[in-house]
Amino acid sequence: MRKQIIIGSIVGVLVLGGAWAYVQHTHTSTPTKTTVTAKKVTKPKATKVKPLTVAELKRKPALEYSSIIYYAIYHSKIQRWQELSDFKRGWQVEIYGHGPKAKHLVRPDKNSTAADKNLAPNWFRISTDDKIFYDSLIVHSFKPDMTATTTLSKIVTQLNHDHAVKKVRAMPDNMVIIHHAHQ
Repeated sequence: MRKQIIIGSIVGVLVLGGAWAYVQHTHTSTPTKTTVTAKKVTKPKATKVKPLTVAELKRKPALEYSSIIYYAIYHSKIQRWQELSDFKRGWQVEIYGHGPKAKHLVRPDKNSTAADKNLAPNWFRISTDDKIFYDSLIVHSFKPDMTATTTLSKIVTQLNHDHAVKKVRAMPDNMVIIHHAHQ
Protein backbone atom coordinates (compact mmCIF):
# COMPACT_ATOMS: atom_id res chain seq x y z
CA MET A 1 0.00 0.00 0.00
CA ARG A 2 2.77 2.33 0.88
CA LYS A 3 4.35 1.61 -2.50
CA GLN A 4 1.15 2.59 -4.26
CA ILE A 5 0.99 5.87 -2.42
CA ILE A 6 4.58 6.76 -3.35
CA ILE A 7 4.07 5.81 -7.00
CA GLY A 8 0.79 7.73 -7.08
CA SER A 9 2.50 10.79 -5.63
CA ILE A 10 5.26 10.65 -8.26
CA VAL A 11 2.74 10.28 -11.10
CA GLY A 12 0.71 13.17 -9.69
CA VAL A 13 3.73 15.45 -9.53
CA LEU A 14 4.68 14.59 -13.09
CA VAL A 15 1.13 15.21 -14.37
CA LEU A 16 0.84 18.53 -12.54
CA GLY A 17 4.29 19.61 -13.73
CA GLY A 18 3.40 18.80 -17.33
CA ALA A 19 0.10 20.67 -17.06
CA TRP A 20 1.81 23.72 -15.55
CA ALA A 21 4.44 23.74 -18.35
CA TYR A 22 1.67 23.51 -20.96
CA VAL A 23 -0.24 26.43 -19.44
CA GLN A 24 2.91 28.54 -19.26
CA HIS A 25 3.70 27.80 -22.90
CA THR A 26 0.21 28.67 -24.20
CA HIS A 27 -0.31 31.78 -22.08
CA THR A 28 2.83 33.74 -22.76
CA SER A 29 2.69 37.46 -22.67
CA THR A 30 2.79 39.56 -25.81
CA PRO A 31 6.27 39.56 -27.26
CA THR A 32 8.19 42.74 -26.79
CA LYS A 33 9.50 44.56 -29.82
CA THR A 34 13.09 43.62 -30.55
CA THR A 35 15.50 45.47 -32.72
CA VAL A 36 17.70 43.45 -35.01
CA THR A 37 21.03 45.00 -35.80
CA ALA A 38 22.96 43.84 -38.79
CA LYS A 39 26.24 42.28 -37.84
CA LYS A 40 29.22 43.25 -39.89
CA VAL A 41 30.33 40.11 -41.64
CA THR A 42 34.06 39.99 -41.81
CA LYS A 43 35.65 37.87 -44.43
CA PRO A 44 38.66 35.87 -43.37
CA LYS A 45 41.72 37.77 -44.39
CA ALA A 46 43.21 36.41 -47.54
CA THR A 47 46.76 35.44 -46.94
CA LYS A 48 48.83 37.83 -48.94
CA VAL A 49 51.10 35.89 -51.24
CA LYS A 50 54.41 37.53 -51.97
CA PRO A 51 54.72 38.25 -55.72
CA LEU A 52 57.37 36.43 -57.69
CA THR A 53 60.53 38.23 -58.76
CA VAL A 54 63.27 37.29 -61.20
CA ALA A 55 65.86 37.61 -58.40
CA GLU A 56 63.95 35.12 -56.23
CA LEU A 57 63.67 32.63 -59.11
CA LYS A 58 67.42 32.86 -59.73
CA ARG A 59 68.04 31.97 -56.06
CA LYS A 60 65.53 29.07 -56.06
CA PRO A 61 65.96 26.82 -59.12
CA ALA A 62 62.96 24.58 -58.32
CA LEU A 63 60.71 27.66 -58.16
CA GLU A 64 62.25 28.92 -61.40
CA TYR A 65 61.49 25.59 -63.13
CA SER A 66 57.95 25.64 -61.72
CA SER A 67 57.37 29.12 -63.14
CA ILE A 68 58.73 28.10 -66.54
CA ILE A 69 56.55 24.97 -66.62
CA TYR A 70 53.40 26.77 -65.44
CA TYR A 71 53.88 29.46 -68.07
CA ALA A 72 54.36 26.83 -70.79
CA ILE A 73 51.19 24.98 -69.79
CA TYR A 74 48.97 28.07 -69.77
CA HIS A 75 50.63 30.57 -72.10
CA SER A 76 52.70 28.82 -74.75
CA LYS A 77 51.23 27.89 -78.10
CA ILE A 78 52.92 24.48 -78.01
CA GLN A 79 50.17 21.91 -77.57
CA ARG A 80 52.31 19.13 -76.09
CA TRP A 81 53.10 21.20 -73.00
CA GLN A 82 49.48 20.52 -72.00
CA GLU A 83 50.66 16.99 -71.13
CA LEU A 84 52.19 18.54 -68.01
CA SER A 85 48.97 20.04 -66.67
CA ASP A 86 48.18 17.34 -64.09
CA PHE A 87 49.30 19.06 -60.88
CA LYS A 88 48.55 15.96 -58.77
CA ARG A 89 51.03 13.78 -60.66
CA GLY A 90 53.75 16.41 -60.50
CA TRP A 91 56.81 16.72 -62.72
CA GLN A 92 60.21 15.22 -63.21
CA VAL A 93 62.89 17.59 -64.48
CA GLU A 94 66.04 15.96 -65.81
CA ILE A 95 68.94 18.34 -66.39
CA TYR A 96 71.60 17.44 -68.96
CA GLY A 97 74.60 19.70 -69.16
CA HIS A 98 75.48 22.82 -67.22
CA GLY A 99 74.93 26.53 -67.62
CA PRO A 100 73.13 28.15 -70.56
CA LYS A 101 73.49 25.05 -72.76
CA ALA A 102 71.79 22.78 -70.21
CA LYS A 103 68.62 21.10 -71.41
CA HIS A 104 65.86 20.67 -68.85
CA LEU A 105 63.71 17.70 -69.93
CA VAL A 106 60.27 17.81 -68.30
CA ARG A 107 58.20 14.69 -67.80
CA PRO A 108 54.54 14.74 -66.68
CA ASP A 109 54.95 12.57 -63.57
CA LYS A 110 57.39 12.99 -60.70
CA ASN A 111 57.57 9.19 -60.47
CA SER A 112 58.45 8.56 -64.14
CA THR A 113 60.48 5.40 -64.63
CA ALA A 114 62.72 4.34 -67.49
CA ALA A 115 59.78 2.37 -68.93
CA ASP A 116 57.75 5.62 -69.07
CA LYS A 117 60.42 7.44 -71.03
CA ASN A 118 59.81 6.11 -74.55
CA LEU A 119 58.60 9.41 -76.00
CA ALA A 120 60.88 12.43 -76.22
CA PRO A 121 59.79 14.86 -73.51
CA ASN A 122 59.20 18.59 -73.68
CA TRP A 123 62.26 20.55 -72.71
CA PHE A 124 63.49 24.06 -72.07
CA ARG A 125 66.78 25.92 -71.87
CA ILE A 126 67.64 29.07 -69.90
CA SER A 127 70.16 31.43 -71.51
CA THR A 128 72.55 33.71 -69.62
CA ASP A 129 70.34 36.72 -70.42
CA ASP A 130 67.30 34.94 -68.92
CA LYS A 131 65.68 34.03 -72.23
CA ILE A 132 63.68 30.82 -72.02
CA PHE A 133 63.65 28.54 -75.05
CA TYR A 134 60.87 25.95 -75.15
CA ASP A 135 61.01 22.91 -77.39
CA SER A 136 58.65 20.05 -78.11
CA LEU A 137 58.73 17.16 -80.53
CA ILE A 138 55.72 16.88 -82.81
CA VAL A 139 54.61 13.30 -82.26
CA HIS A 140 54.28 11.01 -85.33
CA SER A 141 55.67 13.64 -87.64
CA PHE A 142 58.83 14.32 -89.56
CA LYS A 143 58.36 18.04 -89.07
CA PRO A 144 60.79 20.13 -87.06
CA ASP A 145 60.16 20.50 -83.34
CA MET A 146 57.81 23.24 -82.18
CA THR A 147 59.63 26.02 -80.36
CA ALA A 148 58.82 29.19 -78.46
CA THR A 149 60.87 31.85 -76.74
CA THR A 150 60.14 34.23 -73.89
CA THR A 151 62.00 35.83 -71.00
CA LEU A 152 62.00 35.12 -67.30
CA SER A 153 60.84 38.70 -66.72
CA LYS A 154 57.77 38.16 -68.94
CA ILE A 155 57.00 34.91 -67.14
CA VAL A 156 57.16 36.60 -63.72
CA THR A 157 54.94 39.46 -64.89
CA GLN A 158 52.38 37.06 -66.37
CA LEU A 159 52.23 34.75 -63.34
CA ASN A 160 51.81 37.68 -60.94
CA HIS A 161 49.08 39.07 -63.22
CA ASP A 162 47.33 35.67 -63.35
CA HIS A 163 47.33 35.44 -59.53
CA ALA A 164 49.05 32.09 -60.00
CA VAL A 165 51.81 32.72 -57.47
CA LYS A 166 50.36 30.51 -54.72
CA LYS A 167 49.94 27.60 -57.11
CA VAL A 168 53.44 28.07 -58.58
CA ARG A 169 54.99 28.27 -55.11
CA ALA A 170 53.40 24.89 -54.27
CA MET A 171 54.71 23.15 -57.40
CA PRO A 172 58.28 22.37 -56.16
CA ASP A 173 56.77 20.16 -53.44
CA ASN A 174 55.54 17.87 -56.22
CA MET A 175 58.65 17.98 -58.41
CA VAL A 176 61.69 15.74 -58.69
CA ILE A 177 64.87 17.27 -60.14
CA ILE A 178 67.56 14.94 -61.48
CA HIS A 179 71.00 16.29 -62.43
CA HIS A 180 72.84 14.07 -64.89
CA ALA A 181 76.62 14.07 -65.21
CA HIS A 182 78.04 16.58 -67.68
CA GLN A 183 77.77 15.22 -71.19
